[in-house]
Amino acid sequence: MNGEQKLKDYAASCLAKKVYVIDNDIIHFANFGSSSCTAVIGEHSVILIDAVRSSVYARQVREILSEYTDKPVRTIIYTTILPETQGGSGVFADTVEQVIGCTETVRPRIARTCLNDVKEMRKIFTRGYGLADKLIIPDGNTRQEVITSFDSTRDSWLEPTMWIENNCSMEIDGVRLSLLRTPGETPETITVWLPEKKAAAVGSLFYGTFPNFNILTGSDYMETEIWCDSLRKVRDLEPEILLPAMTVPVTGRENVRTVLTTFADALEYILTETLTGINDGLDLDEIIASVSLPEQYQTWYLEERFGRVEWMIRAIWARNMGWFSGLAAELTPLPAETFHEELIQLIGYEKLSQRIGRALSDGEYQLALQLCELDSRRYRVQKKQALKALGRESDCLGERYFLLARAEEL
Repeated sequence: MNGEQKLKDYAASCLAKKVYVIDNDIIHFANFGSSSCTAVIGEHSVILIDAVRSSVYARQVREILSEYTDKPVRTIIYTTILPETQGGSGVFADTVEQVIGCTETVRPRIARTCLNDVKEMRKIFTRGYGLADKLIIPDGNTRQEVITSFDSTRDSWLEPTMWIENNCSMEIDGVRLSLLRTPGETPETITVWLPEKKAAAVGSLFYGTFPNFNILTGSDYMETEIWCDSLRKVRDLEPEILLPAMTVPVTGRENVRTVLTTFADALEYILTETLTGINDGLDLDEIIASVSLPEQYQTWYLEERFGRVEWMIRAIWARNMGWFSGLAAELTPLPAETFHEELIQLIGYEKLSQRIGRALSDGEYQLALQLCELDSRRYRVQKKQALKALGRESDCLGERYFLLARAEEL
């Protein structure tokens, strides 16, 4: 099965826009855009856990919710600080009385401000916003919805009126719940625990695919040990319903327990094996070649559809060892352009052109791409061919869109 078909199958099973009626009081809106939200119906009002990524999808949620209850949304709880969970909250401004969020950890202010443009551009690439419809993996969201959603993300979001610093329990409109600090993809992630329903809304703590530890748009390092601790903390509550902020719900106590345990164990395995390899003196390429998920972790919710094991290994290396690989030649390397010119002098354009052509013919697209980088202007056409082929072969969604978008640039 090729990468494109794998992504189509994954989208059909895990990314389809769908409403799940968990019971009479819990309705889960899965994959409205790239995020989900949960409505919990109280005595006189609705508690909305997350508010999807934009007003485009929030209006859809509100309209569908009205088919199940005429009670207004009075409370919104954000499980993360990500725009994907907050962007549509303004749609409920006419009825909402309180918005609960988790206090942010201190983050570098200058970097967050100065990198906005490049991160937005990478976001466009990795989500396929500029690609032709035929290149997009269908998931039930129309192209117009997706593009409009990107333009309006967090356009009228509601700021929290209550900030959570520590674990706490409360009752809102007859609904007992606990708000638990469960850092994972972001340090600010909280889990909303509904003890009477045995339901845990976990935000981005779990999202039905191998995590994207080194987000292509750029991100802070995600502390693996802390993430695993959070997963096990939720597991030990013995939930029967797991409601993530993306992909699909997981139900059944034993099933949920297995999912959370396996997810945590898999992440910890990659962390431990990577650190062991570093300590044993292996270089980054050697670790990437030797570390993979064992068979017991080969499950639908750990397939590499958003992130890759290799990217996690790279992130762990950078977090613990910094930029230096240990090779003396990397201390003060020549500029890439200078080194490439030397290689071309040694190889000659005739041999280089022949090898690139042969690599493309033989399906060695990654080799062809890297050889094209020796003189990307001269080999612009071949580089575009390699990028397109790699993008179409990829079974990782963000990688697919990024490669195809860079090909279109050429």
